[in-house]
Amino acid sequence: MTFLYVALDGTREENLELARRLVKVDSPFGFKVNLDAALDLRTNGPTAREHLSSLRELGKPLFVDLKMWNGPRTMSDIARDAAAAGIDIINMHSQADVNFIRRVAAALDRSTTYLFCTTVLSHYTEDHTQRLYGRDFRAAVRMFAEIAKEGGADGIILPVPTLAVVRDLELLKLCPGIRPSWYEDKRANDQEQTGTPTEAVQGGAEYVVVGSPIRKAERPEEALERILQEIREANPRR
Repeated sequence: MTFLYVALDGTREENLELARRLVKVDSPFGFKVNLDAALDLRTNGPTAREHLSSLRELGKPLFVDLKMWNGPRTMSDIARDAAAAGIDIINMHSQADVNFIRRVAAALDRSTTYLFCTTVLSHYTEDHTQRLYGRDFRAAVRMFAEIAKEGGADGIILPVPTLAVVRDLELLKLCPGIRPSWYEDKRANDQEQTGTPTEAVQGGAEYVVVGSPIRKAERPEEALERILQEIREANPRR
């Protein structure tokens, strides 16, 4: 069945408080931590490793959303440290290109940490991809997915509306920008490319990331349970 990661997009303190509430939900799911929480430079709080360890102690898989795009040594060192810390998924940009992806993938060899490559940000529109890559949105996703596969990544991160263009690629698919049909708060929605949990599951996503519909809910536990139920109903045999 498609696996859900809850996006913890607050401060470290807010993240841990929300995570401790959500673990009361008796279903498999994980947590995603953003770069700004992993790289919190305040001096009066827990270190990055302490924060991630606190989340790991809750017994849920952890995806650290680094979106790396740096030199291969830097990214490889970060990847090794993530694996040593027991992180389940990390990611980098496909735009780093094939040889850089190979280096990072090699750094994770013999570990249980998955490497995903971000194709095109769900914050982007057709105008972005035409200006930056000289091709339409779906063609850009396909290009970066092929680069990720050639580089030896375990999976790709892509918007729900583009799942069909990579259906034939043997890569794990992870979709952010998940918005259930009942989610009504559009004011803070900075995601241009979105989809419902059902659309993601039926499109072939092995993983989805859900943030605002859970985090901003009056009762986050109930919102999480509702989305997990939708995922189960979308494809109960997966």
